[in-house]
Amino acid sequence: WNALRLVKSWKVEEILGQPEYAGLSVRWFHSRLNQTLGILEDHYKKYRISDALMTVYKLIWDDFCSWYLEMIKPAYQQPIDQKTHGRTIEFFDRLMRLLHPFMPFISEEIWHLLKERKGDEALMVSPMPEPDEYSESVLRSFACASDLVNAIRKLRKDKNIPARHALELKIKRSQAGTADDAFDPVVSKLCNLSGIDYVKEKPEGALSFVVGSSEYFVPFGEAVNTEEEIARLERELKYAQGFLAAVMKKLDNEKFMNNAPEGVVAAEQKKKSDAEARIRVLNAQLQALKRR
Repeated sequence: WNALRLVKSWKVEEILGQPEYAGLSVRWFHSRLNQTLGILEDHYKKYRISDALMTVYKLIWDDFCSWYLEMIKPAYQQPIDQKTHGRTIEFFDRLMRLLHPFMPFISEEIWHLLKERKGDEALMVSPMPEPDEYSESVLRSFACASDLVNAIRKLRKDKNIPARHALELKIKRSQAGTADDAFDPVVSKLCNLSGIDYVKEKPEGALSFVVGSSEYFVPFGEAVNTEEEIARLERELKYAQGFLAAVMKKLDNEKFMNNAPEGVVAAEQKKKSDAEARIRVLNAQLQALKRR
């Protein structure tokens, strides 16, 4: 209901072009929605009704409300473009169809408020959405972007940096090249960044953090407390080392390696390589700070 009030409160400008961040957001939610439709279809075929309910709940609460609407939301007192708003109404319509078996009354009410309906139209007798093609690469890219957004927000919180204060982000690609720039416009909008630059060397006087095996830096001059940064990085290093030890325990277990499905073993091996890369990055950051 609150999501409906938000979407309906936006002024729609028909001649306004679709911003890049909005186009990326629509592509992502289209893929996320269709991926979820396939999962739901399987749940219903196997009569896993509680799993179906939780899947719909997470799609609406986490993906649509917490991420998508925040990603496309126009600036304060600014209009939204017609293309993005139209796709959002389409998504909302499909979500209400998915929710209807579990919450029939509120979903029916919202469905009629989304757009004008004919007198004999009702959500109750409308067809359920069917899964369509979607992009796995878009989903993977957004997963990287969401991890980065969460990391920057945590940095702001830990360092008491106001959200209104625009930050500059510098990214040092690892040898594995895991930094994914597909959703940079979305990251920039959600984190209030003045710019995103890819660099070869670590900038001086910058707060640093690691996502995956890539290093990220926020220049902050003299505000960087070296001792606090060293303590934080040492905590991250200890955690990464413990995580690697747990993964190695599995990979060194002959029974696990012989009996586990190939995909599970491959996932654990990827965890191992990611953890090793992260540890190398953290060690390098610690050495650089200790030399200051």
